[in-house]
Amino acid sequence: MNIQTIANRLKMNFIFLQQEYGFQDVSSVIDKDFCIIKMQNNTTGIALHFERRDYTLFVYLYRLIDGKMVEDKIPVSAELPLNSIELQYIIQLREDSNDNTNIKSQTSKSLDELMQDVAANLKKYADDVLKGNFEAFSEVDSIAKKRRLEWQNS
Repeated sequence: MNIQTIANRLKMNFIFLQQEYGFQDVSSVIDKDFCIIKMQNNTTGIALHFERRDYTLFVYLYRLIDGKMVEDKIPVSAELPLNSIELQYIIQLREDSNDNTNIKSQTSKSLDELMQDVAANLKKYADDVLKGNFEAFSEVDSIAKKRRLEWQNS
């Protein structure tokens, strides 16, 4: 399956963002090995990253700055809060456990099942963030930042 088809399927599986939360397309990057689809509403941005090699879908949630999705500065600063947080950190916070057996897995059987599972997790665990409540960002910022700093310094 080519990456453009995958991008189209991402848009279909995440159409609820437009219908239920007022998201609009911002940009798309389509490459032979990955695609990134960015959307935003009045308060929140979202980036859907699909990587063909690892067959993974990452969802990054953004707190808008002056109405725009702003990437975190590199290198990441220990003093500045992150503008974007990966959905998995919010899921772990909400599950309040390292045992995430109840979380729909990315080891789904098909691409559509993977996308549907991630979409279900997004609705279940980040509904408030999609509506502009970023309290969860404050709670997971130090964990997410620690991981990014470890990656950055490796």
